[in-house]
Amino acid sequence: MEQNHQIVEHDNTHIIVSNPMDASPVTFKAGLDRRKENRNTLMDWIRSSLVEGRDFGSILIRGQKSKASLLKPGAEKITGMLGLIPRFPNLNQYEHAALDGKQIDVVILKCELQNQEGEVIGEGVGARSVEKQDQGDLNKALKMASKSAMIDATLRCAGISEVFTQDIEEMKQTLSSTVEPIQVYDDNNTDTATEKQVTTVRNLIDNPKVYLDEKRKLHGVLEDGLTRSKAKEILDYFYGPSELVDGKWVRSNQGLLHKR
Repeated sequence: MEQNHQIVEHDNTHIIVSNPMDASPVTFKAGLDRRKENRNTLMDWIRSSLVEGRDFGSILIRGQKSKASLLKPGAEKITGMLGLIPRFPNLNQYEHAALDGKQIDVVILKCELQNQEGEVIGEGVGARSVEKQDQGDLNKALKMASKSAMIDATLRCAGISEVFTQDIEEMKQTLSSTVEPIQVYDDNNTDTATEKQVTTVRNLIDNPKVYLDEKRKLHGVLEDGLTRSKAKEILDYFYGPSELVDGKWVRSNQGLLHKR
């Protein structure tokens, strides 16, 4: 959220450090610790303030909740809380083109999130096909493209892409076209976790029985990249271990959540 430069003092002279990697180890570590703490605070606020069905939504795929999709009201809450104002610097180009009677087939809008001083803190892009997606309605295409651009900018600026996706309709098409076979878990398997495993672990973050420090650890695991064996370890811990019986996974014992 801050500009990527720092001012350090050397021999009574102020030096501007444009690359954080050029800062002193003490300054660099302090910056990382501060950003980590601020990020944890932001994630806590998002979990407590955003409302499912209004600020973000998800769909059911084979009985499992998909990754949540950030909606415009949620993006507005986040940017408002961070004190950022969305601007669309190339919107007037489409307005002028429409007034001149030019045909517009595709709308590609850029969104800049600016602070109170007018500095650009984050950027995003949204695209829309006027004819294919909005049946020739340019006004609707502009609104949808601006919404997508703002959500994209919010996800990038706040660094929350691991929690939210951008477009729920696109997610429907992508996930519904994917058929996931039954996997036999191998504790020594270091391959990337399956989509179903990742979704189930993400759902734990929204579970009221999961403690705050546990949720933070789950976020960290997802950010680092979840493996199949690690996902199984997490799910066995919270839900209880399972065993394969006649081709079906059967819960053999109750997990931690059952005891809380």
